Amino acid sequence: TFPGKGHPTDNPDIESRLLELAYERKALNMGMQLASAPIALALVWSFFAPAPVLVWCLAVTLVSLLGLVEIGVYRRTTGKVRSVRLWRAVYVGGRIAQGLAWSSGPTWLLQTATGPGVAILAAILFAVCTAAVVSAAEIRESLTGIILAILIPPAVSALLSPVAGQATFGWVLLGTVAPLVAFGFVSSAKFRAQLSGKIRLQNVLDHAADAVIRLDGDLRITNWNARAATMFGHAEADVLGFYLEEAILPLSKDSGRTPAIKGLLKGGAGATNVRQELLAQHRDGRFLTVEVAISHYVDQDKTTYTAFIADISQRKEAEEKLALFRRVIEASSHCVVVSDGNGYGLYQNAAHAQAMGYADAEMVGQHFSVALPPDNAKAIVEEISQALITSGSWSDILEFRRKDGSQFTTRSSIGSIVNSQGKIQYLFNIFTDITEILASREALRLAKEEAERASRAKSDFLSSMSHELRTPMNAILGFAQIMEYDETLGQEQKDNLKEIIKGGDHLLRLINQVLDLSAIEAGQVSLTMEELPLLEVLQDCWRLMEPLVIANGLTFHKQIDGNVFVRADRTRFKQVLLNLLSNAIKYNRPQGEIAVRSVMQTGGWVRLEVSDTGEGIHPDSIKDLFSPFNRLGKTHSGIEGTGVGLSVTRQLVELMHGEVGVFSEPRVGTTFWIDLPGGRNAEPLPATRQPEPPAANAAKCVLSIDDNPINLKLIAHILRQRPGIELISATSPGVGIQMALGRKPDLILLDINMPGMDGYQVLEVLKTYERTKYIPIIAVTANTTPREESQGGLVGLDAYITKPLKADVFLDAVDTWLAASTASAPAEPPPERHWWKATEN
Repeated sequence: TFPGKGHPTDNPDIESRLLELAYERKALNMGMQLASAPIALALVWSFFAPAPVLVWCLAVTLVSLLGLVEIGVYRRTTGKVRSVRLWRAVYVGGRIAQGLAWSSGPTWLLQTATGPGVAILAAILFAVCTAAVVSAAEIRESLTGIILAILIPPAVSALLSPVAGQATFGWVLLGTVAPLVAFGFVSSAKFRAQLSGKIRLQNVLDHAADAVIRLDGDLRITNWNARAATMFGHAEADVLGFYLEEAILPLSKDSGRTPAIKGLLKGGAGATNVRQELLAQHRDGRFLTVEVAISHYVDQDKTTYTAFIADISQRKEAEEKLALFRRVIEASSHCVVVSDGNGYGLYQNAAHAQAMGYADAEMVGQHFSVALPPDNAKAIVEEISQALITSGSWSDILEFRRKDGSQFTTRSSIGSIVNSQGKIQYLFNIFTDITEILASREALRLAKEEAERASRAKSDFLSSMSHELRTPMNAILGFAQIMEYDETLGQEQKDNLKEIIKGGDHLLRLINQVLDLSAIEAGQVSLTMEELPLLEVLQDCWRLMEPLVIANGLTFHKQIDGNVFVRADRTRFKQVLLNLLSNAIKYNRPQGEIAVRSVMQTGGWVRLEVSDTGEGIHPDSIKDLFSPFNRLGKTHSGIEGTGVGLSVTRQLVELMHGEVGVFSEPRVGTTFWIDLPGGRNAEPLPATRQPEPPAANAAKCVLSIDDNPINLKLIAHILRQRPGIELISATSPGVGIQMALGRKPDLILLDINMPGMDGYQVLEVLKTYERTKYIPIIAVTANTTPREESQGGLVGLDAYITKPLKADVFLDAVDTWLAASTASAPAEPPPERHWWKATEN
């Protein structure tokens, strides 16, 4: 606050604004004063001596120029820290100096003035006083000072003048001082009150929450509060004189919009006091939703308007979100119901109304327990209420009863909303009808159990069929192979015998592939994944395929990196590779070529390619290549095959987490490829050492336990190829155990599927005796399912040979394990025995 002289403390904003207005008027006053000085000089020039008149004119001019300098200095302080008290004093001093300048001439001239000269001086003094009262009303001190400075010096001079009648003029001047000062005070007070009201109104407008814009009768902006400047990004000075629609709804040539508010504003007084929602635009180009209300005021036939504008963008966004939320809830397939804190219904969505059968009016005010089964409704309500009190939510399976009395099962999630005092205010339940889901689950469970029973039956069937089919095939092929050693047979008999063996081998391959395919589809293939040296596996397969390659006059090429390995099951990978090599031989041209190469792939994969130079595959047929029993027209070509091998190959590769594919060019050849996880070893893998066969004169005892005499006879005929082996046989498990304990053989050949006691039980008994626990035991069985083979490796069998027997494969296994046999406990722990599986390959 700024204490004045003889007046109460005022608002600093008012005092500052009064000072600004005073200096704005002073600029005009100084200009008028400079223009008035020559006029006053002209009026008194003929009545008085030139010297004092010129001095008077120069004094007024000098004071006016100093006043302009003062105004310039004041304006340069705009925006800087400014002392209102100091500048009020400067302003008052300047005004007093101005008054003294105007009174200096009359004070001097009244000493000698007479008649008309006195009248002219009086007119000039009263004119200057009137102008001062009008132009200096902003600051009362300056008004009082300039009146006193103008009138007191000439009045004193007139009273002291020796000229007759001058004293009267002096008293007249003194008599006008008080009325002029009083009139100035009234004018200043009125001006101050008006300004104070305007400032208070502007403060109210500037602190208003809404934009308040004053418009004149021509609908142009006359006032723009601070909120409007913030809302639309324009300062007041930028929009004064513009139409409202030009400021908040800028016309756009591109959009062609017509401001909706324009017609409302130009509709006159009758169109006001109507709220309208519009899309306004900020100075930076973004749009905002506003609500506009217009009021008008008529004063002396002059109409003004006031626009009250509220930014409702956030409210509109919230309303849109709420509307969206409601639409989502209404469109949701989940049932939603809301009740008060006591459980009485307030709202339900469409899904809830459809599920329960109650209209909205029926649901409102109804307690939720009405929808519960009556026999346990009370217990459920207590359980839910307790859960909501302790944890705020409850979720579980809940039975509901519809309006028609029918019941259904739901998955319900009940939650609560509490008020500021922690009391439950609202409850809501979001639930889904799971009656059909539970029925489907039950049906699925029953179907799964049925499928498991079917799978077990299929496994049992496969095991039984494997045994039942292989047992007679063992006799057919076994004795046929033995007859090959009979040198008394004629050539025709030998040819017939070869046809028997050839047909038997084909039938055996068909049996094996069909059983393999069935086992894979039944999910009974057990894999042992390991890092396999690719070159070593290929060499094993090549030794088996080499006679066929030579017999067909083919040339074999290999490009295999010795350091490359793949991650796969050894047995199944060899099966896949042998199948691809067999196809490359069968479907090649005479004197053709076979190429096998490895390619390192990115991402830790290895590709193995097997190529032939056969007639190739037509592109339209490739899609059916891996379908079972589909030989692509080769059924009557004379080339042996079942159409199952590639199907088995693909499924085995996929089980080993790999991929298999083919690309072929007719009359050029076909390349099958396999991608498997793998990599490259830092050092070449060492060659695998093979056990040496026993010396020819080594006397070895072999015990064969089998309930089928034909199988025992076949084994005896085959082992005749090893004169140094003594074969003893047992037709029952019990006899076999007694013979093993009594004779302590070097090797035991054990059938698995025997009555009373199977081969695994015999194995378990033999491993319990110190006398027999170290004897190698080879399973010789018709059981070929992966489950059986895996079980054999786990329970301690040293090798697993499947029937029908291949004489050379069987003899190779016998030779190998007789060489590794030790009938008694070794001095050191026995070396690790690697699982041996011998098949017809």
